[in-house]
Amino acid sequence: MATFVLIHGAGDVGWYWHLVEAELRARGHDTVAPDLPCEDDAAGLPEYADTVVDAIGDRTDLVVVAQSSGGFTAPLVCDRVAVKLLVLVAPLIPAPGEAPADHWSHTRYFDEERGDYDDVTALFYQDVPPELAAEALKRGRPQSEARMEEPSPLKAWPDVPTRVLIGRDDRLLPAAFLRRVARERLGVTPDEMDGGHTLALSHPRELADRLETYAAERTGGYDAELRRHDEVLRRAAAVGPHDHVLDIGCGAGQTTRHAARTAREGGALGIDVSAPAIERARELARAEGPGNVAFEHADAQVHPFPPERFDLALSRFGTMFFADPVAAFANIGRSLRPGGRLVMMVWQAPEHNEWDVAVRRALGAAGAPGGPDPFSLADPPAVREILRAAGFAGVAFTDVDEPVHYGPDVAAALEWVRGFTRTREVLGSLTPADASRAEERLRQELAEHLTDDGVRFDSRAWIVTAHRA
Repeated sequence: MATFVLIHGAGDVGWYWHLVEAELRARGHDTVAPDLPCEDDAAGLPEYADTVVDAIGDRTDLVVVAQSSGGFTAPLVCDRVAVKLLVLVAPLIPAPGEAPADHWSHTRYFDEERGDYDDVTALFYQDVPPELAAEALKRGRPQSEARMEEPSPLKAWPDVPTRVLIGRDDRLLPAAFLRRVARERLGVTPDEMDGGHTLALSHPRELADRLETYAAERTGGYDAELRRHDEVLRRAAAVGPHDHVLDIGCGAGQTTRHAARTAREGGALGIDVSAPAIERARELARAEGPGNVAFEHADAQVHPFPPERFDLALSRFGTMFFADPVAAFANIGRSLRPGGRLVMMVWQAPEHNEWDVAVRRALGAAGAPGGPDPFSLADPPAVREILRAAGFAGVAFTDVDEPVHYGPDVAAALEWVRGFTRTREVLGSLTPADASRAEERLRQELAEHLTDDGVRFDSRAWIVTAHRA
């Protein structure tokens, strides 16, 4: 579990993070959210960083998260303690030696097109529940301007992986402005979510989901690989608060837990044929919650689901390996109430997926892989016929064009790709010398795809939606 160090923005208090803290602590993480000395005329950025470092104490496994002008404090903290990840939320992104007061002119902020909002609530809290916005205003403090003209002691951006997350509806720092500044100053493309400037108050659960996912990425794995796909799938699934959700091929249960947190008056059941994956999913659910989630080690093709139990059958790349897909989807369909929805993500054809083409090229492996075919549901007409035969109607396809992430660096990516069944099979079939050469080609291929956001490859998938007829 991680320790999330949460740094508030100008004139605010640590309370700003209280809803996100509750979410993260319920999932087994530790949190630190100190009040910065923003009313103290004698306190500048070094003293702000001192406050955060003192609050951290001897905690480890740190993820530093900074809101808005907290972006000036966060990199100073990262220079003084061991941090595995820095996340900037709706941030001011400082340049080395830049005074906070100069940030606006240096970033050409006033050249950006934006609305004119005289009311503080309309500017900062337009999507926050009124009673929560009122409490935030009551708790806010005046921001000392005494040392805003002092250059930041930041000498260079810290050597820490950095993510930027912005609100699409931010009125103070418009999304177009932050996209440009993040590219110019950090060379990164921000992630985006719905919401305004104060995401920790307007969308605390989704923000906690994002932070937890970012932390998990540092250790790699399947959930990290598909982080961009998860956001697309969650939007398409549109889980309701009273829904009962079946997650097919749930793996370690990340998608199941996300669904259950949204379906807070309903629940979610994850099912997978891998016993170790289900055991891991149960461990994570015990540590992180929520309490309305369960997991079964079973095959969705034949498992005796309760009839008409679920409102939604969900899957993230977990439906491509059925021996008899018509029988499998018919079985799943019987578990749905009449009109119940199916929302699944499947790969498009291999030639549209750079990750498959590149790995096969590096390994010198041609043709489709032996064994289960991850591209078995790539052809829309064939899938439409399978689902029609299984009792579904209204089948539709939405193109998904998002990258897969194989690790923060080439070494981590190589370790991940070595674990692919296809990679193991090919390398195992070669002589030691040929296997060594193939692995070196694979390393070079991964190095060519190293970006500021880690090793990533283009991919194409379908979101397939249907409902029980």
